[in-house]
Amino acid sequence: MIYYACTECPFQAEGLEDLQRHSQETGHVGIGKSEAAPTGGKLSKLAKRLVVAQGVTATALGASIWAGTYLYAKWQVAEAEIAYLKSPSGAGRNLKNQDKGRDKE
Repeated sequence: MIYYACTECPFQAEGLEDLQRHSQETGHVGIGKSEAAPTGGKLSKLAKRLVVAQGVTATALGASIWAGTYLYAKWQVAEAEIAYLKSPSGAGRNLKNQDKGRDKE
């Protein structure tokens, strides 16, 4: 339902004609307003808290998934490096050969 209210005084009217008459008599400006939605009590507070909790949970879950993926990728790279170093043609063999060559000089 729309009601009309004066912006300069507490006058309110249910019809546009009343507001126009008030405006002509006083020179005040009026506007149309719709009824405000009821301000919920505990339910709206609870709903707000649930929305906030849902956002926090989603953020934490996303961060955890990202961290797990990042750490898994790092672990895979480290595992590949270790496998290379342990391989017969890997860097470990090459480093040992360089050490032997350095000892001879």
